[in-house]
Amino acid sequence: YLPIWTFDLGGVIKYTAERVESEDNPFGKRQYRTVRVTDEYPISVNDQPVPATRKLAKPLARLLRTFELDAVKPYDPRYLADWPAEVYDVPMGDASLDARGQAFKAMKADLPNLLGSITLISSSSAGMRVESFKLVLLPVWMTDIRQGGKDHLVLINGQNGAAHGDTLEKKTNLFEWLADVLED
Repeated sequence: YLPIWTFDLGGVIKYTAERVESEDNPFGKRQYRTVRVTDEYPISVNDQPVPATRKLAKPLARLLRTFELDAVKPYDPRYLADWPAEVYDVPMGDASLDARGQAFKAMKADLPNLLGSITLISSSSAGMRVESFKLVLLPVWMTDIRQGGKDHLVLINGQNGAAHGDTLEKKTNLFEWLADVLED
């Protein structure tokens, strides 16, 4: 089991943008003008995941998008019986800053699509807040594969079998990957 933090984020993104407006003048000709807008856009993000272990942060971050975080079961110590679990070493405060940064980056990129045809000039995450957080243990299998004289770490999602590792260029399903490995 590998630990992750999940954060629910809310609040607003403050932004300044420009949009082009048109109007007909008294002579029947259309005139265009650029209007500057300063406003806020509400944000609501559920379960923004952040790896809670530094040792496996990069490979785990890539595997995170394959998990259904809504399907994760509440903690029960019986799940850990005879199974190793990684202890978190990323403090919640540090992880919350990462979660805010990730959510802000995604929303900032999508803001022009959400608001119509605007040109974003500036934006601020100062109005965003962490509303809740959880420490979650995800079922992950880990293995090293020796290929080309080098060991490669492979992480396998314990929910659905999706796999990720630097040897898995395009194969993301455990069964496809195993078929390729066993053919060799």
